[in-house]
Amino acid sequence: GTPTEGQGPFVRAKDNGTSRLLAYASIYRASTDPPLPSGTVVGKTMYLGFVYNSTDTKWDLVAVLSNI
Repeated sequence: GTPTEGQGPFVRAKDNGTSRLLAYASIYRASTDPPLPSGTVVGKTMYLGFVYNSTDTKWDLVAVLSNI
């Protein structure tokens, strides 16, 4: 569907025992706090929280919880 202002998905990432590089489409962006993670940590789970910014048509990263 079409995202709306402030809508926010959470993404859970866990590798299969091998660290994996993460790549993002240009519609995803972040600041330096927090930056977009570049990869997974072996055997750990990572959660990423995004909020949709309809003015810029971007998904802004607002939360990262890693190494769980």
